[in-house]
Amino acid sequence: MFKVNERQFQAAIIELAKWQGWKVFHPLPAQNGRGDWRTAQAGDVGFPDLVLVHPERGVIFAELKTAIGKLSDAQNDWLMCLHAAGAEAYVWRPRDINDIKDRLTRSPNDLGR
Repeated sequence: MFKVNERQFQAAIIELAKWQGWKVFHPLPAQNGRGDWRTAQAGDVGFPDLVLVHPERGVIFAELKTAIGKLSDAQNDWLMCLHAAGAEAYVWRPRDINDIKDRLTRSPNDLGR
């Protein structure tokens, strides 16, 4: 099995989501005046990589990781808060691709059927 980096994995998820009619949000890092790469934001760090919205299939927050990538404490806190608030939030890895495809083609009410 070949290794997929997070950027490749993210591109595949975005392409699949758009193909299925999802709106996709992902903040992009930019280089600041000192030459450092940062993602502009206000508020708490660790927000999930993707927000996917579909008018019939719901809202998904997804943190993307490689096969061995680890969640930071801040990322874990966001996911725990989202779950506690009733949101659908995941940590997705390349090995989850079949489950991801399945989820993006179904409404949340169809899960588990």
